[in-house]
Amino acid sequence: VVDGNGDVSVVDFTYNRPRPNDNDAPLKISNYLDAPYFSVDLIHAGGNYMTDGLGIAASSDLVFSENNLSQGEVLAIMDNYYGISTYHVVSDPNNTYIDHIDCWGKYLSTSKVLIREVPSTHPQYNAIEDIAEYFSNSLNKWGDSWQLYRVWTPSNQPYTNSLMLNNKVFVPITGSSWDDDALAVYSSALPGYEILGFSGTW
Repeated sequence: VVDGNGDVSVVDFTYNRPRPNDNDAPLKISNYLDAPYFSVDLIHAGGNYMTDGLGIAASSDLVFSENNLSQGEVLAIMDNYYGISTYHVVSDPNNTYIDHIDCWGKYLSTSKVLIREVPSTHPQYNAIEDIAEYFSNSLNKWGDSWQLYRVWTPSNQPYTNSLMLNNKVFVPITGSSWDDDALAVYSSALPGYEILGFSGTW
């Protein structure tokens, strides 16, 4: 978290997966940077959070079901510690065990959002189209509708689970015939960025 003076603090939630080194990373980064550290009473799964960096964020409703807190308490933590004044908490349109938002959506900038697209025969077609409409009709920081981009994922390809770092975008690819189209969507949405595909065990 960076405050109005440009000072950095580390705000940490509990990562409830059997990866203790991952869960310890924020404290180690805080120590390395000699930055203030805050631990909040919130369980939040990795991959279930996207933000525009300007006070708007989104997650699946897993963030509510994994915590023994009221919805109001979760929203207050997000506002008080993360500066999230608009928090979109939605049902997972994929309807899968993992319920992570990065499996189907990603904020690409402060005005652009990427949502997966599937054929009409796909079991989650209607839910995914509903969520795409929801995000395209939501408002960005300046009160404008988000610019919606779609990426074709007929076999549940993980293209939305990308990492943006400085001027590079690291996109998971699978060897599918749709990989090049997915990279082209990122290139169209993010001119000036270097779009890099990486294979792996997605």
